[in-house]
Amino acid sequence: MRRRLLTRLAGVTLLASLPVVTFAAARHLKLIRSEPLANAHLTASPTTVKLWFTQRPELTVTSIKVKSGTGTTAVERALAPLARAAAANSPITAPVGAALAPGHYEVVWRTMARDGHVLNGVIPFDVGAAH
Repeated sequence: MRRRLLTRLAGVTLLASLPVVTFAAARHLKLIRSEPLANAHLTASPTTVKLWFTQRPELTVTSIKVKSGTGTTAVERALAPLARAAAANSPITAPVGAALAPGHYEVVWRTMARDGHVLNGVIPFDVGAAH
């Protein structure tokens, strides 16, 4: 009987801790959507890059770049100014500037949450004919 009671108490303790773990994991900053989408094949150059996150990242430490090519033809363009609308679910937007020539590109981004959690990523896409 005592063993059964201890088993039940252990089960209740485990179940009681699950919402805390789930809630803590949900608080971390994560990318949830982008334009262009990862691995997109665009017929024309994008005019802006948009990134949506699970929470508002710190705009002052956020960077977005577009990289292309390899070797001597490599191009890296920092996108600025970055902007965000007041709504909580608004994306960070960055103008691309001059049109991108047909080819393969990567959006390389880095940002930080209020708690200091740094997050970065790469979003590949193509402009023009699919490769």
